[in-house]
Amino acid sequence: MEDHQDEDFMNTISPVQLAENEAKANSSILIVESETTTNIQIRLADGGRLVQKFNHSHRISNIQLFIVDARPAMAATSFILMTTFPNKELADESWTLKEANLLNAAIMQW
Repeated sequence: MEDHQDEDFMNTISPVQLAENEAKANSSILIVESETTTNIQIRLADGGRLVQKFNHSHRISNIQLFIVDARPAMAATSFILMTTFPNKELADESWTLKEANLLNAAIMQW
């Protein structure tokens, strides 16, 4: 596990660009309104926080792609996702959010 907490991912991104990136990432997640949904709070390694609506059938890999879309600088670094308590690495990217027990959860990026 790598600790990216002290890295400065935001040093060259303006607030306007940040908002544009987050809007693009938000629109990249296709929500099927006829299916059940959940909100996931993501605490980022750069100290930021994202909250996104997902279907229960979305996968952990969708969360990872959402993070990279919202913060393109993070695409150049490897990171993992973990639950907040109890801490558990979300290593299997193929799990659905329901299978990973992430419904209405808060997760951390490391």
